[in-house]
Amino acid sequence: MKLTFTEEQINKELHKIYLEEDDLLMEGEFVTGEGKNYIITGVATIEGERYHEFEIEFELVEEPAEETLESIMETEWEWYDFLC
Repeated sequence: MKLTFTEEQINKELHKIYLEEDDLLMEGEFVTGEGKNYIITGVATIEGERYHEFEIEFELVEEPAEETLESIMETEWEWYDFLC
């Protein structure tokens, strides 16, 4: 499954993730996956440098209530790892 952030979701900043421990701001373009495992792809800003087509794999603590971006992005992460 591939879900792309809509203009409305971007305006609500649903696509933004800040990972404090890594000082990383992710601006997602789309999410792929299912169940509890997903990959978010987008632009990452790390120490002022921007990295395009950056990917973060993550696993949710529990399966989202629905397979929608809203539900996926509102569910707590169990772990994550950088793929690029």
